[in-house]
Amino acid sequence: KAEETYIYSLKGEGKESYEPRFTYHGFRYVEVSGSPFVPTIDNIEGRFVHSDVEKVGDFYCSNELINKIHKNILWGQLSNLHSIPTDCPQRDERFGWMGDAQLSAEEAIYNFDMSLFYENYLQEIKLSQKEDGSISDVVPAYIKLYPADPAWGTAYITIAWYLYKYYKNEKVLSDHYESMKKYVEFLHKSSENNLLKKLGKFGDWCPPGAISPKKTPVEFTSTWYYYNDVYLFSKIAEVLGKEKDAQHYFELSENIKKSFNDYFLKDYGYESRMFGPVDRLISQTSQILPLYYNMVPNDKKEFILEKLINNIVEHQDSHLDTGIVGTRYLFDVLSENGYSDLSFRIATQESYPSWGYMIKEGATTVWERWEKLEAGGMNSQNHIMLGSVDTFFYKYLAGISLEKDGWKKARIKPHLVGEEKFASAKIKTIIGEFQVSWEKGENLFKLSVVIPLGTEADVFIPKLWNEFNLKEERELLFDNEQIKDFKERNDIKLKEYNEENIILNLGSGQYYFELEKK
Repeated sequence: KAEETYIYSLKGEGKESYEPRFTYHGFRYVEVSGSPFVPTIDNIEGRFVHSDVEKVGDFYCSNELINKIHKNILWGQLSNLHSIPTDCPQRDERFGWMGDAQLSAEEAIYNFDMSLFYENYLQEIKLSQKEDGSISDVVPAYIKLYPADPAWGTAYITIAWYLYKYYKNEKVLSDHYESMKKYVEFLHKSSENNLLKKLGKFGDWCPPGAISPKKTPVEFTSTWYYYNDVYLFSKIAEVLGKEKDAQHYFELSENIKKSFNDYFLKDYGYESRMFGPVDRLISQTSQILPLYYNMVPNDKKEFILEKLINNIVEHQDSHLDTGIVGTRYLFDVLSENGYSDLSFRIATQESYPSWGYMIKEGATTVWERWEKLEAGGMNSQNHIMLGSVDTFFYKYLAGISLEKDGWKKARIKPHLVGEEKFASAKIKTIIGEFQVSWEKGENLFKLSVVIPLGTEADVFIPKLWNEFNLKEERELLFDNEQIKDFKERNDIKLKEYNEENIILNLGSGQYYFELEKK
């Protein structure tokens, strides 16, 4: 156990400084005793130490609770970047738990330039790999937890894929290809009938009210990540032009998907551990994961989605009931399937379990558990593994998401939810900086977009009223009564006009749109 206490006695002769070189501590409080005067905050400076990653993202909106959650996540993320992604900065661990690393990776990429940091971490994973292809839950493997839970080991494949997806880093895929292939083959050899029943240890870790998953079977998350890794590896092989491997691993992923559905899909939904009424006790995570990857058979998708929504709204009072795995994918699943309002309600809850509850209880970072725990045991108040909600703010509230690898094309689609009046975000990418800012009034919707040189974006302008005009920099593009008269320009093309959105394809440049109610 880390005592997390430094005692320094001042010599009493002028200014003094004390900076330990080979350690760091997470803390919130400093006690000063014996001072001849009442000290103020200006008398002491605390140095915030972390890896030197550039801040590339910025987000702000009209909801102050969301702004506070975003700020807490930034503090939590930075304080867990110390040459490797750590779980916490204040306990005696400070280890590179790979589950925490992979679940927070996309959030980190939206906020910071993580390209070199994650390249280094992948090299650490490669160095820790055993001859049989297995890797440890913790990297570097200071504690040798071999083989990794698949939800932890996936960090190797998932983070490598993010480096390609967001930074177009093909070299990292090539450098780690054979090692990643060894890991995927290790998973395959550990499976039985395309199911992974043996390797799981943690699964959907730390759901409300528990440490280990109480509703989601560990073999469920293990098999889902087995599918994830094999499928992503087939994409990696395709990128590198390894056609035979790409075909082989894609076919294997399809076989895993079939076995997954045959084994886990029940008449009440995807398998859950239940001791009571089905609808109330069904696992949210068990429904979320297959929906995320479109693994659900077409004739069952609406049924599974309804089961998930019903559980969240009717039986959990619009609260999540997920651990760190389910939470990571919850907001993508809801928002991509037309339930952004529900995503927003979950994200802005202030009662337990929620990020708002943490803030009401004084949190300035993100907790390890949904509960406020002050006794011994798992009670860290600075963990980043539940920080994945931040991507919802960027991708859906502000509306910036990646459409083609390396930001060659973006999607700008603000989701107007709740009573939100405005939101803005920017992210500096390898192409340049994307900016989005929107403001919703009673009769006017304003959208400002900046698209960097050498790329394009599909921009979704919500149809808020039945009768309206659409302008760009005071130039009338069209009104809803004269759609055929849309004035196309070299940099603005009408891609689609449907019941919900006007979808425009824009080239690089700065744009200012106004949708005005007639």
